[in-house]
Amino acid sequence: MKHNLKFDLNKLKNRGMPLEEDVISLKDKSFEELINYLNDDDPIRRTSAAINLRPYADEASDDLLFYLFEEKSLYTKMAICETLQNGNSDTARKMTAYLGIIGNNQYKKLPKKVSSKKSYPIPRDIIARTLAKMNINIFPVLLDVLKGNDLIKIYEIIDSIGYMVFYNKSLQNDKNLKYILKLMNKYKDDKLLIWKCIICLSAFNLRKSEDILNTFINEDNKDILSLEAKRSLFILNNRKLSNI
Repeated sequence: MKHNLKFDLNKLKNRGMPLEEDVISLKDKSFEELINYLNDDDPIRRTSAAINLRPYADEASDDLLFYLFEEKSLYTKMAICETLQNGNSDTARKMTAYLGIIGNNQYKKLPKKVSSKKSYPIPRDIIARTLAKMNINIFPVLLDVLKGNDLIKIYEIIDSIGYMVFYNKSLQNDKNLKYILKLMNKYKDDKLLIWKCIICLSAFNLRKSEDILNTFINEDNKDILSLEAKRSLFILNNRKLSNI
């Protein structure tokens, strides 16, 4: 039992999980020193540096993104992303350059079954996930990516937009919905993107969203688009009942 516990602790250390004293030990370090620690051989030190850089998210954004691209330790990645979440629109704009290129967790093809989550699924792309959790002031930055022509980035930003809209009523309006509908029309033959847009529609608690979703439902055809549209409608109906 002791051996297993020691093994687990070593595993967590290798993944960069710090103890409170590890974070505190870098508390009084200068900005420049903290940036240097992002390149330390010890993943716990790298994580601790990223946590201590939270008040400097915007000033450190270039370095944080550079090291995030290279980072292998789980907890260090998480700490860098949590620090970036505190950034402003300029930081968010820099982050969009990294959409779809860090890690290999993104959807490359349609899944075989619908999500079992009862709320909005968390974006799988690490940058999309971080952007989704930022202040809604950065929402125009997300829309700029959506209005562009880089499909790799569009695939991921649609997840950020859906997530942010789902949890912020003020973004659930016809103007923002039109951006999604325009995208669906532009890429109507791209099933992966349409599938993501169908999920995104579940974030818009609007009649128009329901109407669009209903066009994808085919009782005789159990394809993923039809099933996902049903799930999105189910979520919208539940939100109406609970007045969310």
